[in-house]
Parts: sequence; structure tokens; C-alpha cells
Amino acid sequence: MIEPRSPAGRARPGPVLFVSYSGLWGGAERLLVDIAGGLSEPAVLVCPDGELASRARDAVVAVLTRPARPRELRGGARTRARAGFHLAAHGREVRMAVASLRPRAVVAFGMRSAIASAAALRTVRDRPPLIFEHVDFLPSPGVARLVRLAAGRAERVVVLSAATASDLDPRRRLASRVRVAMPGVDVQSFTASPARADPPVALLLGAIVDWKRPDLALEAVAMAARELPALRLVVAGHTVGEESERLLERLRRRAAEPDLAGRVEFPGALTDPRPALADASCLLHCADREPFGLVLLEAMACGRPVIAPAAGGPLEIVADGGGRLFEPGDACAAAGALVEMLGDGERLRRAGERARAHAAKNFALADARRRWVEAAALAPAGATDAEAGGGLTLVTVTHNSEHDLGRLLASVARHLPAARVVVVDSGSEDESAALARRFRREILVIERENVGYGRAANAGVALVETPACVVLNPDVELLDDSLAALAAEATRPGTPERLLAPLVLRPDGTRQDSVHLQPVSPAAVITALVPPAALPPLVRRRVQPWRGDRPRAVAWAVACCIGGRTATLRRLGPFDERIFLYGEDLDLGLRARDAGIETWWWPDARVIHHQAHAVGPAFGGEPVELLARQRHAVVAERRGRRIARWDDRLQAVTLADRIVLKALLRRPNARERRQLAALRLAMDARLGER
Repeated sequence: MIEPRSPAGRARPGPVLFVSYSGLWGGAERLLVDIAGGLSEPAVLVCPDGELASRARDAVVAVLTRPARPRELRGGARTRARAGFHLAAHGREVRMAVASLRPRAVVAFGMRSAIASAAALRTVRDRPPLIFEHVDFLPSPGVARLVRLAAGRAERVVVLSAATASDLDPRRRLASRVRVAMPGVDVQSFTASPARADPPVALLLGAIVDWKRPDLALEAVAMAARELPALRLVVAGHTVGEESERLLERLRRRAAEPDLAGRVEFPGALTDPRPALADASCLLHCADREPFGLVLLEAMACGRPVIAPAAGGPLEIVADGGGRLFEPGDACAAAGALVEMLGDGERLRRAGERARAHAAKNFALADARRRWVEAAALAPAGATDAEAGGGLTLVTVTHNSEHDLGRLLASVARHLPAARVVVVDSGSEDESAALARRFRREILVIERENVGYGRAANAGVALVETPACVVLNPDVELLDDSLAALAAEATRPGTPERLLAPLVLRPDGTRQDSVHLQPVSPAAVITALVPPAALPPLVRRRVQPWRGDRPRAVAWAVACCIGGRTATLRRLGPFDERIFLYGEDLDLGLRARDAGIETWWWPDARVIHHQAHAVGPAFGGEPVELLARQRHAVVAERRGRRIARWDDRLQAVTLADRIVLKALLRRPNARERRQLAALRLAMDARLGER
């Protein structure tokens, strides 16, 4: 047998892995999405579910979501202990993602992720380079020591400004490893217009937190209003936690006092800052220590001058007459800057024009992305080009899959733009077929009645004209272009016919048990009698092949994503059309093996499987009884009734062991109980029939 291999004899590096401890949305998170979404190569983000994850998906960045954790690193002994526990858990997430994705680089976004990633990667073989994106000033001395230690273990540290570089590395011990890469904005997406001169409106925009100094903004406006009676202030932004809510209440009470009454508005969080900027005369920014300040760039792109403290990021942003700087923490100085800027309509107009020109010249988003890639010294990726996916066709079967199909097609368009796509719609009642036709004209759409998964998939494969074909569910998402490498391996000259199954990740980044050994085998006996977690790692990988990192032959693969030569798939069916749903993948693997065609686990390719997109609603949950019946029927037909009965028994023992173990560990075991009950019902029914 010819041993399978990856192109060039080694695994192709995976995507760039971005890691964020926070799932919230703010300036740092906007920067993350700008960078990850703008790379010419694949990017994957690990973060808690939330607005960051949602925005990243909108930018066609694949997201693996993990639990949200407290953000506090400082406090008493208990707080520090909890922080250490959460950072260790975050590190395990990084290690797990690195093992599955084999990324070309890990980008730790923020201090927490840098600490966790630096510790996690110390134990990783073939460790990818660590890039630390430092987006803030250092807090307490204890945390600062940890952050500097993490920075010392990173191949490159990218900072937002010279101020953050000096704060992180005042003695320049990191030397050339620290690089400044100032962010940017899409200037053309902001419409510049003359700033409002009468009545003058100052806009304070950002999270309602103490360090942003919204209290100083109110005091500055109260003083400036003595010379600008029509002056108004808009305080727009979201609160972050209970302390932030209490701060907002204090601000409201201060705004109700006589010198500010009727002068201050609190519209809350803004989905889009552009309308508020268009209605403003200037942006007022009051943070004493601002690492950078993306909101300043947005204001300047709108042609709004900026009034900000002469420190940190603003000192490096505001230039060329596009605003006024004042002494940090000095409300009187801020009031003077307001009066100077807003008291002269012509000066305000010129400052707005200069602000826009300065932003366009120095902070364009494309230039900022290029600066970041250069600062990060990211190795060339052999990035996805227009020919990626040539010679490959993807076949998917939809049934009320509109939501999931859009995500799949977007990922194909990004990573495999030259791949052909066949969508076979099996009796959908939603807009699945229409969505496919709208998405890309080259997509071949076939509409059928609800004929079952196997028959629909076979109809799609019958129309494939390329040498390689991958059949995949509509709730699969591509992480990169690795399915093209899988297709190249399947059609490599001199290799035998094989079915290849990629590594399948769940949405949280854990591996799905997507490849299996023979239904009744020594491995099945071992896993039935001994919990896999108690087995030595080497044995565990042998009996649970989906945990491994090397290609190997298996008995069968879950049909969420499986590929091979088109001629091979077509000759096999690929599926038995008598099976309406479930068991068709097990049947395919056993039939292929009987025909001399092996199924191979191919972890150099990887996808996300979002799981049960249409089946759950159709069956009112997981159809455990149908699954049990179908497995028995397939094994009985392909391996005989005696083997099928032994398979039932091994399945029952395995489930019983899991129930007991999870009960001892105080973990939920309701799913296993349902599965065991369904299996017993099926076994009892067969006994009754005999």
C-alpha cells in the first residue's frame, strides 16, 4: 500500500489563530476584527460568545466560542486564585486549538490572553510563533510582571502606540521584538461634512467607565458654557457592569444641577457612531491615559476636530491642526480648548478639514493592516488565491437549512473561491434554494421533494465533473483551504482509492468523534469496559482515532464531511438510497471496506460542524431511538445479526459506564440516559419479534 502523505511530505500550516479572553465589543475588539478579517490568509478566533464573536463572523472569520470568564485579575487572595484558575483554563483552550488547527501563528490579543498563551505554548511540540498584541497600559505591579514575562516569551510584541511600548518595556529589554503598529479606520466609509457651529455640540463617545473621565467632560462643558451659552454635550456609550451603572447615575445627577440642566444628553450605546458624529461639532475625549483611541480616528474621518488630553495615544494621533490638546485631568484647560475651537466657526471648519485629511493620509485601514502584518513579522502563508479549490466540487444537501447554508457558502467563497458547489435541496420549506442561487450564479441548485439524505446526496454527486468531490452538511463551516489539500491527496497519482475524512471541530473547538473503528472489535471492548479518560494517551488515541494527529485507516466516518475521487464516490453511490436518514455513513464505510476501499482519518484538513441544523426541530430533539435502530440494521446487514447483537451489548455497556462515571463526577448524564433507554427499547423490540 502507498502510504498517504500531505503535500511536500508534511502537514500544511493551518490558519492564524487569534485568541481573546474577552467577548465584549470595544476599541481593542474592533481592532482585532479589522486585522483578522483583513488578512489575505485564513484566520480563526477563539473567544467567548457575544458581540465580538458576532462581528467576527460578519467579517467571515471562523469563531470557536468558549465560556465567558471574569475579567478581574487584581484583588485579594481569593480573587487572585480565581484569576489564576480562569487563566489556566484559557491556556488549555489555546493548547487544544493549537493541537487541532496547527496554526502558523498564535496572536494573543490582550494581557490575559498573552499570559495564558505564553504558559500554554511552553509545553507544545512544534510550537507556533506567539504574537502578543498589547492594547492597554499595564495595571498593578504584580500583573505587570506577568505581562512582561509573557511578552518575553513572544516572538513579536505589537503595540498600538509609542506610549504603550514605553509603558510595557521602559528599559528596552525586548529590543526589536516590540513594534508599534497604529490602527486605522475605513476613512471612505465615513462621510465628511461641515461641523455644526450653531448650536455647538460636543460628543463624548465610549464606554461609561471611570478611566475615560466622563466626569471631567461634564465639568469642562459647565465651565465652557459660561462663554458658549448654547453649548451642549452628548454622552454616548454603554455601561460595563454595576460600577459603570453607578457612575452613569452620578453623571445624570451632576447633569441635572443648575449649571448643566438641559445641556447634557445620555442616548446610551450606539450601534453606529456616524450619525452622532455627523450631528456633533467636535469630539471631546477626556481619558487621562488612553492607549490609543480608535474613536478619535472615526471622528477625524467624519471631519470632526478632536479635543483630547496631551498624553498617550491622542498625543500621537491629533496633529496638523485637526484638534486641540489639553493638560490631562485639567477641566479648566479642556474648557479653554472647547471655547477656542467652538467659538470660531471658520476655525472649526478648517480644523475639521485638516482632521479628515490627516486621517486619510496616516490612518487608512489598508495601510494599518499592512503595518500590522509587517510589525507582526507574520510568515508568508501561500495565501488563498483565486485558483484555490480548482478541480474540487462540494456537494451539500439542504432541508430548511437557510441559516446554516449562508455561513457555509461564505466560508467557501473566502477559502475555496474556485471550487464548484452543488446544492441539492430536499423539500425545504424555507429559502435555502433561493439563497444558494442569490449567493453565486455558478452554484448549481437542484430542487427535489424530501427524498432523504442519501438519495439527494447521490443526485448531487452524479452531476459532479471535477476529479475530486467532498460531500458535506450545510451546517459545516470551512476554517481554511485545507479541503483542497484533502482533495489533492485523494487524487494523487499512484495512490489507491480511499475515502478521506477531515478533523471535525464542534463550535466550541472540541473535537467531534467523527471517525470510528469496527463496530465490534478489541477497541470497542476496551472503551466499553474502561473509561477512555483513564487509558494511557497512546492507547486512548488508538481506540479513539479522532483524538490523533496523524492520518490513519479507520472503519467509517461521520458523513458531515467526507471526500474522495469523484469516480470512487459515484461507484459506491456514495450512499444506500434505501436509508432515508441516519446510518448511511456507517453503511458507506462498511461497504467501501468490503469493496477494498479504505476510509482514512485525515487531520491535516479541518472544518467546524455546527451540528443538527434541521434534525433537532424535525424530531423534537435528538432522535436517539431512530439512531439505535438504524445502527443495528446497518451492522446486521453488513456484518451479520450476531455481530449486530454484540454491538448492541457493547453500546449498552459503554453508555452505562458513562452514566455512572458522570454521576460520580457530578456531571450531567441525561443524554446518555436517553440513549441507553432508547437502545434497550430497540433491543427489547427485537427480542419480542423473535
